[in-house]
Amino acid sequence: MLSVVGLSMYVLQGYGQATFNTHDSVDINNITARILVHGDMFWDPLGEVASTQYPAHSGKSVNFTSALWMSGYDAGGALHVAAQTYRQDGNDYWPGPLDGSDTLTYATSHDWAKIWKVNQTDIAYFLSLSSHTTTNTPGAILTWPGKGNTYAQGNAAAALTVSTDMAPFVDLNGNGIYEPLLGEYPAIKGDQALWWVFSDNGPVHTQSKGKPLGVEVHAMAYGIHRGTLIDNVVYFDYTVINKSANDYHDFRLALFDDADLGWYLDDFIGFDSLHRMGIVYNGTDDDGLGGGHPHNSYGVDPPQMGMTFVVLPEDEPGAKVPLGNFDYYNNDMSTAGNPSTDTQINNYMRGMIRNGVHFSDDFQGAGVPSGGYDSGRDVNYVFPGDPSITTQWSECVSNNNPGDRRFILSSNDFALTAGSSQHIVLAMVVADSAGGCPDSSFTKIKIVADTAWAEYHSEVAAGVGKTVKPEVLKIYPNPAHDRLIIESGYYAQGGESITIYNSIGQVMNVPVSKNNKGYEADVSQLPPGLYNVLCMQNGVVRSSKFIKQ
Repeated sequence: MLSVVGLSMYVLQGYGQATFNTHDSVDINNITARILVHGDMFWDPLGEVASTQYPAHSGKSVNFTSALWMSGYDAGGALHVAAQTYRQDGNDYWPGPLDGSDTLTYATSHDWAKIWKVNQTDIAYFLSLSSHTTTNTPGAILTWPGKGNTYAQGNAAAALTVSTDMAPFVDLNGNGIYEPLLGEYPAIKGDQALWWVFSDNGPVHTQSKGKPLGVEVHAMAYGIHRGTLIDNVVYFDYTVINKSANDYHDFRLALFDDADLGWYLDDFIGFDSLHRMGIVYNGTDDDGLGGGHPHNSYGVDPPQMGMTFVVLPEDEPGAKVPLGNFDYYNNDMSTAGNPSTDTQINNYMRGMIRNGVHFSDDFQGAGVPSGGYDSGRDVNYVFPGDPSITTQWSECVSNNNPGDRRFILSSNDFALTAGSSQHIVLAMVVADSAGGCPDSSFTKIKIVADTAWAEYHSEVAAGVGKTVKPEVLKIYPNPAHDRLIIESGYYAQGGESITIYNSIGQVMNVPVSKNNKGYEADVSQLPPGLYNVLCMQNGVVRSSKFIKQ
């Protein structure tokens, strides 16, 4: 939930320059995850409410807000920080890339305040065409901000000049220029992806109130739909580019997460070191009971949500580095409360509370409340135990008071030299019916995290983003009048996605129902013309054309 600091002025934190509330969602599977253009995620800053739901479109909130944090020291030892929280006391990140002087103007930020959304079905339809024009190419593909694309469009259809590498694409002729009318298309991951770009040296740098880093972040969020546990996963793929002239040492990348699970005042947090995962679970066995069960709460047997670092800097094949730190802060202005300066943000990224005191192991056994910074030996991770094991340190075992939790997951220190970049991948994972304290365990959430890790690394090995021409789909009668039979054949295992496009790439909203051969589409209301049918199942796309008479 929001910081105790008031929100009344957050819209004008650019000192007269409004922030941008452009958003879109990954909504291909069991999670509806909202993305915004200022480097923040999961919430609606206008309504000041959580907007990421599990199950998808259920109204039940599985997370509140989150953002990348990062910090490093230049050659002179000066601290540079970039962070984002709720916009109410400043913004460090602004949509858009940095220019040649490593800055981002408000006008440029306005034009780049857009999220590009592409489905694999859009690409499959595009590839099924015998020729490509500005009319029949899906808009997301035509306006994709690939380098050199003369059709690239941003916020409010602003024409974009994309002179450097931006959104990834399949470069068929190898000339480094994105040319959709020659058949080139976005190189997305998953079955649906969002792409956007933001930087930390924009119109103002007021969240951390310190020196900007001069970094540009290329981001892709994506989901996979298979009808399996992978449908409880959304990935966040970031490339962080140092556009400044500084060589940074002791650089850290972190995730801040105000992880409200349903009702925000009855949560606990925990940590799983194997998966480098922060976890939010319910502090009681009935989420929202104390708040009168608001509409976004889960009630009895609530789920758990985790944020796991699938890829970190300095990972190597078969050798994943441990996480640097897992800690938290409270929603107050105590010494372990909301950070308000660059130094305090940096402290939390390095395992310390606001005043520089290190987090420590103060676990004294079952039933004794533990905050993790009052006494004991210094530790990198707080609450690392499973709540079902009474000898391990967890909030549940310690009998802490549930409340409004937020946590920070941080990498270890590494160097980020001028002009270099680093790649990280996070995944949001949700375990259904995981229960609350005192009946919680992390068994289910670890299984979903295993699924997320295995899927990501298997897709990397297989070459994600290399969409191939769709297979032929059997449909009849052709021409069609009132109904169209779509045979799924040996693919008919459930979970197929059927999409019908017209000749200019618009999706046709026609009723589709299952039958004993696969599917039947009611095409009686379609205008006469040529149409394309796509069927996606388990990542395999098949297509055919038909004529409506």
